[in-house]
Amino acid sequence: MKTMNDSLKRGLDVLLAGLGLLVGAPLMALIALLIRLDSPGRVIFSQPRMGLHGQVFLMHKFRKFPDDWGNQGSGVTVAADVRMTRIGRILERTKLDELPQLWNILRGDMSFVGPRPETLRFKDLFVGPFARVHDYLPGIFGPNQVAFRNESHLYPADQDPETFYREKLFPQKARNDLAYFSQATVASDLLWILRGLWYSVIGVVDWVRWFHRAGKVLIADLLIIQVAWFGANLLRFEGLPRGHFWDLYLTGTWLIPLVLIPVLLLGGNYRGLVRHFAAADAIRLAVSVLFGWTLVQLTMLVIAERNVSLMVGVLAVGLTLALMGAMRIARRERIRRLNARRQTTEITELHGGDPRAVILVYGAGHRGVAVSCLLDHGFPNARVIGFLDDNDRELVGRTIAGYPVLGSERDLNTIHAVHHLHQIWLTFEPDRFKHRRLSDWCEAQGVTLCVLPWSAPFLELSTRPRIVIHSSKNYGSGADTLPPDQPAQATE
Repeated sequence: MKTMNDSLKRGLDVLLAGLGLLVGAPLMALIALLIRLDSPGRVIFSQPRMGLHGQVFLMHKFRKFPDDWGNQGSGVTVAADVRMTRIGRILERTKLDELPQLWNILRGDMSFVGPRPETLRFKDLFVGPFARVHDYLPGIFGPNQVAFRNESHLYPADQDPETFYREKLFPQKARNDLAYFSQATVASDLLWILRGLWYSVIGVVDWVRWFHRAGKVLIADLLIIQVAWFGANLLRFEGLPRGHFWDLYLTGTWLIPLVLIPVLLLGGNYRGLVRHFAAADAIRLAVSVLFGWTLVQLTMLVIAERNVSLMVGVLAVGLTLALMGAMRIARRERIRRLNARRQTTEITELHGGDPRAVILVYGAGHRGVAVSCLLDHGFPNARVIGFLDDNDRELVGRTIAGYPVLGSERDLNTIHAVHHLHQIWLTFEPDRFKHRRLSDWCEAQGVTLCVLPWSAPFLELSTRPRIVIHSSKNYGSGADTLPPDQPAQATE
């Protein structure tokens, strides 16, 4: 005996689906336009799914992948799935890709509340007690749609997502569905529809994960905005503002964060990690702050009938940029120092003393800076002491990316006597004479020479690939070699 009135449930589905299609038509038209502008192909993605009693029907969704993608890759969608288009990522987070399923509900293929219909790829999972899931009409909302709202974030980084779904997620989902739908009522279905809509909205952002990553920076920015606003007024009026300007100051204390923080959010300033704050992030921050304070100034002008001091806005912009930039740089350097100190402590406790390899990077250009940062921050057993560069007149004595330029090739003996080198990394392709000199010097001193452009992976990326033989402590060649005193030849 069924526990709910099927006719009432069907009537409710038809009524709500019809209203949803009517009210949501403008939004669906906009989504369709954005999908077509984002990537060529069909707007609606239709896929065979298993419905009531295991019968196959076509379920419709807004397309999130390129139209010509086919069945490549995993059968489930993970967080930040590289297959998704730009609009597809938004649709996945907001669940707006499900809107075309209102048509499936009108047709009777689906209901508003029911188990999620699986693809034929997982047909083999509906065996034993789990086969009873097909006793119920599939739907959009239900206990699993709430419990697994952010399912894409549940897949472990070191496991195959499809295997994890088969072994872990599907059994739990099937048990949840059987436990609820065996005793569902129209009233409980209405409750799940409301809960599903609510969780679809608040689940657009994984708040716990987001706050863990960016919460401290956001709180610091809120404090900085207030300090900058207070400091700008203090400098402009040589003390606290009075009269009408005091009222404006009080208005700004609550209005400015409401305008500026959303601009910083939309500008992507909380997307990256502070420990990797770089020039591109600084530019993004500057543009967002300037745009945000411009909106603030325009809003204040409207509220205050043009009785706003523009100088206060200029000072506030400068203070905000300076304080936010300084805070991010200070946090970045603090994290780097703590990591370096922890690595040094671990190495010292493990080996006793400092067994890190002392490395000199030859070449102070962009490639040298990148290599030195990689070695120093990416390998706990490496310690980069600085650069060697033949442009000694302009560079010697200077600091590049925090590393000193210690000299040129002629200074190798002195540098080695002071720092006791273990390795020299060449970031450029030396001619055979320089290579012979450096090889002989390194062999005599017991120092390892690494010619980075001649290592096999980088050799394939070179515009003029060369292959050179090396001694037992001279790394950087492929399998086939030529003597270093012979002209190098291009390889296929």
